[in-house]
Amino acid sequence: MLLLLALLQVAQPPIPLGPSTTPAGNDTSGYWHQRADYTIVATLDESQQGIRAAGTLHYVNHSPDTLRELWVHQHLNAFRPASRWSATDAREGRTRFQLLEEPDYAYERFTAAPRINGMAVTPEYPLAPDSTVVRLALRQPLRPGDSLDVQFAWTARTSTVPRRQGRRGRSFDFSQWFPKVAVYDRTGWRPNALVPAGEFYGEFGTFDVTLVLPADQVVGATGVPVSGDPGWARVAADRSAPVRTNAAVYANVPAAPAVTIPSGYRAVRFLARDVHHFAWSASPGFRYEGATFARRPSSTLRVRGFDSVAVHILYRGDADEDCAAANVALADASRRADAVRTCVTTSRTQWEKGGALGYAQTALQWLESVYGDYPYPQLTVVKRVDGGGTEFPMMVENGSASLRLTLHEVGHIFTFGILANNEWQSGWMDEGFTSYQTAWQAGTVRAVVSARLAAANDANPRMPADTTLRQLRTQLDKTSAQQAADVRAGIAQPIGLRGDLFAQFSVYNDMVYQRAQSMYQALHDVLGDAPFRAMLRDYYARWQFRHVDRWALQGSAERVGGRKLGWFFDQWVGQTGVIDYALRGPLVQQADGKWIVTVRLSREGAYRHPMPVGVRTSRGWTVVRGDAALDLQTIRITVSERPLEAWLDPFGATDSPTAQAYHLNLTTRQ
Repeated sequence: MLLLLALLQVAQPPIPLGPSTTPAGNDTSGYWHQRADYTIVATLDESQQGIRAAGTLHYVNHSPDTLRELWVHQHLNAFRPASRWSATDAREGRTRFQLLEEPDYAYERFTAAPRINGMAVTPEYPLAPDSTVVRLALRQPLRPGDSLDVQFAWTARTSTVPRRQGRRGRSFDFSQWFPKVAVYDRTGWRPNALVPAGEFYGEFGTFDVTLVLPADQVVGATGVPVSGDPGWARVAADRSAPVRTNAAVYANVPAAPAVTIPSGYRAVRFLARDVHHFAWSASPGFRYEGATFARRPSSTLRVRGFDSVAVHILYRGDADEDCAAANVALADASRRADAVRTCVTTSRTQWEKGGALGYAQTALQWLESVYGDYPYPQLTVVKRVDGGGTEFPMMVENGSASLRLTLHEVGHIFTFGILANNEWQSGWMDEGFTSYQTAWQAGTVRAVVSARLAAANDANPRMPADTTLRQLRTQLDKTSAQQAADVRAGIAQPIGLRGDLFAQFSVYNDMVYQRAQSMYQALHDVLGDAPFRAMLRDYYARWQFRHVDRWALQGSAERVGGRKLGWFFDQWVGQTGVIDYALRGPLVQQADGKWIVTVRLSREGAYRHPMPVGVRTSRGWTVVRGDAALDLQTIRITVSERPLEAWLDPFGATDSPTAQAYHLNLTTRQ
C-alpha cells in the first residue's frame, strides 16, 4: 500500500506541467468534478472531550474513468504523535503534537468498518503510523456516471494544543473532523498526508449535519440552522433585536434524519449546499451579535446569490475566564497577569459592540466589489481557541478581530471555498491572492501607490512630498529588495512547488504568501487596473463552485488582457528570479518643436516584464512601457518640452529592486 501511494504522488510532478482540472482552451467547456454529499449526526460528549458520529457519503463519479478504490482523509490524526505532521515538526525544531499524551492529542477513529453499498470494507492505512490517509477498496468498480454510498461510524477529538482545530475547557473548534473523501481530478486521486506546509482540497456537495449538544452549548457552523436552536438568541448582546437565522432560505430541504437526544441535550441541524467542507465551533461562553447584509443579487453570474446574507458573530462573553485558561501555562505570575489583562482587553475592544460585525460587513462589501456576489446565505465568524485564523465555506474561525484578518479569512471563502483550488499543490492561488486583496483594500500595493505617485507628479517620485506616500513606497521597495536577496541566496523556491516539498515550513510561508502576493502585484501591473479587475470578475463568474488551477486563472487573464500570458505564469509559478532591467545610451533629438528621447532597455534578470520608462520635463512625467517579449529594445518618448531626465520605473509600478539605479540626466545630452 505504501508503494501504491508513493506511485500516486510520484505521478504528480512537483510543479504541475499541465492542468489538473481545467479543460483544453483554459475554459470550462468539458469541465467535470466529482460530487460528495454528506449526511452526518454527531453527538458532543464532553466527558470524552470529543464526538461520537455516524454518517453517509453519497459519492457520484462524474469522471470519464472507472474507479476501483476510494481514498479518504482522517485529518485530525495529524495532531498526534507519530504522524507525518509531528515528524516534520521534529525535523524543523518545533514541538507541538509529538510529545502529547492521553487525553491531550487529537484523533479520528472508525468505530466500525466502513460499509460501501451495505458491504463492510477494511480500511487500509498505507502511511502507518501516520493515519491521515485511508484507502477503501471497491468490491465493484464505480463506472462513469455511477454512484455509491459509504456508511461511516467514528469518534473524533481535537487536541489541547490548537492548530486549525482545538479545545480548551468546554470550548471546541471542530475542523477536518469527519472522513473526508479525497479529490479525484484529471490527474487521478489526490491523497496526501496532512503536514504543516500545504492545506486542503475537497469535493463539492451538500452537507446535512445534525449536532447533538449539551443544552447550554452555543454553536456556529458552516451552513444554515434549518431546525433546532443554535443558542444565539439566548446569548445575544442585544436581546431586543430578533436573531435572523435564514432558516427558511433553502428550498426542498430533505426530511431530517432520526436522532436520539439524551436528557440535557438538544439537536441543531445545519444544511449547507455547494460546499466542500463543514466546520463548527461550540462553547457555552459565546456571546452573539448579528446583522443582515442586503443587496440586489447580480444577474450576470452563473450562480445567482441570495437577496441578503445573515452575518453571525460569536465571541467570548466569558473573556475573563477564557483568557485565564488560555494563559494558565505561564509560570511567571506577573507575566501571566499581563497576558490575561491584554487578552481580555483585546477581546472586548476588538469583538464587542459591533466591532467584529463591522469588519465582516466591510469584508463582504469589498470582496463583492472585487469578484461579484457572495453566493451563500450566511457568514459566521467565531472567536476560536487558537490564534490566527482559518477559513471554511461560509465560516471563519479567528483568534482575534481586525479588519485585516477578517478580510484575509473571508477572502479565502472566495479563493478557496468558492474557487476551490488544491491548497496542497497550489497554495499561492489563495494564500497569495488573499494577502494581495487585503493589502489592496488597504491601499498599500504598487498598483495603488504608483497611481498616487503618478498623480502627485513629484520631481523625485522616490522621495515624494507626501510623507505617508513616501513611507508606502519605501516599504514596498524594502520588500522587493528582501525577495531579491532570497533569490540570490538560493532561499527562494518556485511558488508552484507542492507544499510538502518546500525546504522548510518558513520558506513555504514566505513563498505562498509574500512572494505569491508579489506575483499578483506584477499581474495587476501587466494587465492594468481595469483589466485586472475585469479578469477577477471573469474568473469568478466562470469558475465559482468548481475546482481551479493555474490554467483557469491564466485563461481569464488572457481573455480579458487579449494576449498570451503563459510566459508570465511560467516564470512566476515555476521559476525563481527577479525583474531586473537596465536603461542605457540616452539620446535627445529635437524636431518640429518636439523633443524625442531615445534609450536602450535591456533585460538583465530572469523575469520578463513590460517595464515603465519615464521622461521628466518641467511640467512632469511622461511614461511608456517596454515590450516584455524583447530582451533588448529601443524606447522612444516624445515630449513637448525640454527633457530633464529619464528614469526606469519612476513611480515604482514593478517589484524591480534595481530600477532605482537608472536615473539618466538628459540636460547634458541636448
